[in-house]
Amino acid sequence: MIIESPVIRVGLAQRELHEHLSNPANLEPLLPAEYVQDFESEGDQCSFKVVGGFSVVIKQSGGEPPRQVRYASQKGTPIRFVLDIWIEADQLGSETTSTLQVKCDAELNPFMKMMAEKPLQSIFSSMAEAVEKAFPAG
Repeated sequence: MIIESPVIRVGLAQRELHEHLSNPANLEPLLPAEYVQDFESEGDQCSFKVVGGFSVVIKQSGGEPPRQVRYASQKGTPIRFVLDIWIEADQLGSETTSTLQVKCDAELNPFMKMMAEKPLQSIFSSMAEAVEKAFPAG
């Protein structure tokens, strides 16, 4: 199942935004507090609890710099998924702005899909909105 945030415009250049989002510690303020608690970060991974009961552990796992930051779920996470943050240079010619979209490819059985789809959509849309608020595009 693919879940996508809206595409948003950000007031940071592509490389700067890629560098910022490649650090798992910088994800904490982007995660919606109403859905996420107990955030911890160490090295190239972070963990948190999703309200409702399950823990999530994700690790930075490559991507295509400066266009893509990739995180993958790790052992201890009940849902297998890859989280891609796609960053494109601004097509309007500005060197100080870029666009961003969060995409998640999750392996969910039909029951889990029914339970998790709306909360996951909300989390990833909130992440994109938080980046937009943190780095407004003028």
